[in-house]
Amino acid sequence: MNRRAHIEPWKLVPLGVAAGMVGGSLGVGGGIVLVPLLVAAGLRRHEAHATSLSGIVLTAAAGAISFGVAGEVDFALGVTIGLGGIVGSTSGTWLMNRISARSLTVVFAMVLLVAGIRLISGASPIPGSVSISSTAEIFSALGVGVVAGFLGGLAGIGGGVVIVPALVLLLGLEQHMAQGTSLLAIVFTSSAGTFVNMRYQRVRPMDGLLVGCGGIAGSLIATRIALGVEARTLSLIFGFLVLFVALRSLYRTFRRPAV
Repeated sequence: MNRRAHIEPWKLVPLGVAAGMVGGSLGVGGGIVLVPLLVAAGLRRHEAHATSLSGIVLTAAAGAISFGVAGEVDFALGVTIGLGGIVGSTSGTWLMNRISARSLTVVFAMVLLVAGIRLISGASPIPGSVSISSTAEIFSALGVGVVAGFLGGLAGIGGGVVIVPALVLLLGLEQHMAQGTSLLAIVFTSSAGTFVNMRYQRVRPMDGLLVGCGGIAGSLIATRIALGVEARTLSLIFGFLVLFVALRSLYRTFRRPAV
């Protein structure tokens, strides 16, 4: 692991702003763009995943607050998903530190690929999901959290690419509410994953802090914009973005050895 790789602070803050804009507008934390940007900036794959996850803590918190002020966060559901996410993220981050960079890249791309296709296809919520009982909803939310946390911790993205589609397609939430609730849950998943990554010394704390500060600014701006955009439009933007990132990651991985 190359601990001497250095990135100028003036480069990290804009990366955080870009990730915050994506994360805040789509409810995903921003890791889908932050991981590739950090790799391109010079971080090794494992460092990029871990540092991205640490920066997402601040970015997601800012976005959740902004959506919450607008009344677009289901706090009970978000916390429940987040609690499941702690378990999943801890496991996913543990695995992330034990697999090769190439495998990590493929996992990252496949998670995005599935989420992007589902959203672009415009699939409808499962019949009856909106009127789900409270007990079933708790278990469903915990399950979503565990799966999202695992994949998010493994891919360094917080889990929003799993949480948002699950909230829309499985639990029947409207897109804006799903995004706000997702950001709240991501605070839990990214915090748990970062704790594990710190133990493995994968996180670059100052880089993560700078990225996170930039992410706060980008997230606050983007969430205000997102609240004025039609829900289906957001779903399509989200879907095409993650699909693009997934295909690009796969292309770069199989074109040459992973960094």
